[in-house]
Amino acid sequence: MESGPSTVRLLSGNGPDHEEARGLVLRFLGGDVGSDPYPVLNRIRQAGPVWVRDDLLVLSSRAHCEAALRATDTAPASAGACPVSAARLRRAADRAFSADAVTDLAPLVRRLVDDRLDSVAARGRLEAVSDLAHPLPMAVLSHLLGLPASDAQWLHRRAVALAPALDPGPAGTGTAGPANLAGSRQAETELEAYFAEAVERRRRNGGDDLLSRLIRVDDGGERLTDAKTASVGRFLLGAGYETTAALVSGSVLALLRAPQEIDTVRKDPGHAGHVVEETLRLDPPLQMVQRRASADLDLCGTPVARGTLMVLLLAAAHRDPALASSPDVFAPDGASPHLAFGAGRHHCLGAPLARLVARTVLVRFTQRVLGPRFALGSPSYRPAGALRGLRALWVDADGFAGRDLPWPEPPA
Repeated sequence: MESGPSTVRLLSGNGPDHEEARGLVLRFLGGDVGSDPYPVLNRIRQAGPVWVRDDLLVLSSRAHCEAALRATDTAPASAGACPVSAARLRRAADRAFSADAVTDLAPLVRRLVDDRLDSVAARGRLEAVSDLAHPLPMAVLSHLLGLPASDAQWLHRRAVALAPALDPGPAGTGTAGPANLAGSRQAETELEAYFAEAVERRRRNGGDDLLSRLIRVDDGGERLTDAKTASVGRFLLGAGYETTAALVSGSVLALLRAPQEIDTVRKDPGHAGHVVEETLRLDPPLQMVQRRASADLDLCGTPVARGTLMVLLLAAAHRDPALASSPDVFAPDGASPHLAFGAGRHHCLGAPLARLVARTVLVRFTQRVLGPRFALGSPSYRPAGALRGLRALWVDADGFAGRDLPWPEPPA
C-alpha cells in the first residue's frame, strides 16, 4: 500500500459533507457540544473517517475504532499514556488487577459502600458524585497502593487537577486551556513528590501493596528505578480514579433515568452488571482515545500513513447502527458490545476493578436507597472532553434501609 500525506489528501474526502463533518469534529474536540454530545458524534460517524489535517485522522465507526485498537503497529499518543510497558512490569500490575485479585477486594468494597450510605442516611438525600463516585474509587485505589486513608482528600484534589493532562485532545484542538494545563503540571509535580516519598518508605520497610510489588519487579535483570515506580503509581491513581468515578455516577444516573431497572436489580442483583456494561456502551467515561501509527496501515480500507495521529471516538463507535437496531436506546439486556476498556494489547488493566466498584454501588443503591428520584433539575456535567463525567447528581429518597440487609451471594 502506497501512502503518505499526498495520498491521504486524495482519499480524505471533500465537499460539503466532509467539511461539515470536519467542523463537527472540531466542535467536539473543542468541547462545544453541551451536555449531550451524541447527536454530534452520530453525525460524525455517518460521515466516515474525517481528516482534520493530513496527519490527524478521526475514526468513529465500530469497525474502524476496533481495528485501530487491535493493530499491532500503533501506540498510545496522549500525554498521559500508560508507563506500564515492560513485560514484567505489566505482569505485576496485571496480577494486582486480575479477576481473582479484584474478587478478593469485594468485602472491602461492600464495607466502603455501606459506610458511604450510612454517612448520608440522616440527610435523607445523597449527591452521587461526592458521596459515592469519588470517595469509593479513591479508597480502593489507596488500599491497593498502600496509601494512607487520611490522604484521600489531598489526592482527590490533585487527581482531578491532573485529568486534563491525561488526555487533553490532539494538539491545537483539545478542551484543556493554559490554566488547566498549568494546574495539571502543578498537580503532576506534587504527585510525583508524593509517590517518590511513598516508594522510598516501601524500600525501607517493605510491604505487600502494589507499590511494594512493583519495587520488587526484576525487569531483565534490572530493578525499576524509584522514579519509574513512582510514575506507574501516579498513573494508576490518576487514570483509574476519574474514569471509575465517572462510571459509578453514570451508572446511578442510568438507573434514575430507567426506574424500572431499579426493581430489576433489586430482585436480580446480577442484572447490575448488565446496567454497568450498557452504561459503558451508551455513555462511556472515556469518550475518545488517541493512537499513533508506527507503520503504514490499512484500517478497513482506509490507508493511514506512518506517524498519523488517530483519534478514536469510542462514544460514537458504541452507537454504530451496525451493532444494534436501536443503538441510542438504553437496553441492559446482557448484550452491550463496547470498547470502553480498549481492545487487544491496549485493553485497560483496571477494568475488573472499575466494574466491581460500579456493580457493588448499584446493588446496594437499589437495596438501601428507598424511592430514589432526581432531587434537582438536569444532572450537571463537567466541561466536555475526552473524560466525560457528572459534576453533581442529587438524589432524593423516601428513606435509607440499614446496612444489616444481607448481601447477595455469590458476590455481585
